[in-house]
Amino acid sequence: MKWLYKISTTLLFAAVVISAVFAMYYLGKVNEAYNDNTVDVFGGNPRYHFSLILYIEGDDEYWQSFKEGVFEAGKVHNAAIEFNPVSGPDSEDRIIEYVDIASKSRVDGIIVNGRYSKKYSEALKNAAKSGVHIVGGVSEAIDISRLSYVGNNFYDFGVKAAKLISQASTKGLPIDLAVILSDESPNGEDSTQISQGDIMMSGITSVIEKEKKINLLCTLYRNSYLLGAEDLTREILTQHPEVDVIFCTNAKDTAAAARVIVERNLVGDVAIVGTGLTEEIRYYIQKGIIFGVLDRNGHEAGYKAVEILCANIGDSFQSNYVNIDTDIYTSINIDQADLD
Repeated sequence: MKWLYKISTTLLFAAVVISAVFAMYYLGKVNEAYNDNTVDVFGGNPRYHFSLILYIEGDDEYWQSFKEGVFEAGKVHNAAIEFNPVSGPDSEDRIIEYVDIASKSRVDGIIVNGRYSKKYSEALKNAAKSGVHIVGGVSEAIDISRLSYVGNNFYDFGVKAAKLISQASTKGLPIDLAVILSDESPNGEDSTQISQGDIMMSGITSVIEKEKKINLLCTLYRNSYLLGAEDLTREILTQHPEVDVIFCTNAKDTAAAARVIVERNLVGDVAIVGTGLTEEIRYYIQKGIIFGVLDRNGHEAGYKAVEILCANIGDSFQSNYVNIDTDIYTSINIDQADLD
């Protein structure tokens, strides 16, 4: 019987060792999977745990900068950040799913940039009822007591854009303008909802009506699954050859429109006014292909989002609006722009 006991003990010991090895291997793989997306989820002793849920396809430069600001603030404030990037045609359902998971996981806070829908609004309300504080990165109104917005004042953004557009052409007044928006504003579920694009266009229109310097030729909507900004720029140049300025509302579209202007040999004839700042955009501004851009300061917005949550943990959450200033860059000051 002793030999049977020894064999059983040996097998049991081997099983424990193998299980431990597999557990360590699995934990290492999990950490490896989270390395790019989370801060201190499995290491250290974080004081807070926040879920960052971002739709990144529409304006990837801004939201990439926003994410970096969140991560930097997470390190400063000892907060674990679980990052859930979302893209593709099922993005709304996936954002709602991540919000539900975060709520059931009892995280301390959620930072999310979903667009308005009844299902999205309901998911946020349920999360708020469970005691989770929420910071939204998109300004479309959702009436929730535990929700704050951090980002730009889009009416003021539109006013600043119009002022910059009015300086972009030397052909004389009025300036013939075409606008490429990131996505379509009409919302079939609730026609009373006003999107960021609608608010921005209201700001532009207010300047047009007051100063009479701009003639709005057309407003086109860029759908990433159908037409890109390159195609829309070519469409504008074909259908509106009189166009003086094309205004784009994110960095990807700004660079794409500039490339088409170079391709068509229209530098000096059609100016680009854009949004966002990258090395490519800096180069185009220096070369006079892009007249100027408005920078929404995504990094600062992301950093402030974490600060809002940390300041309200343990207290009654105070809904608030944190405005992030918009910077303007042209050939005059582009060399002073910080892209880090």
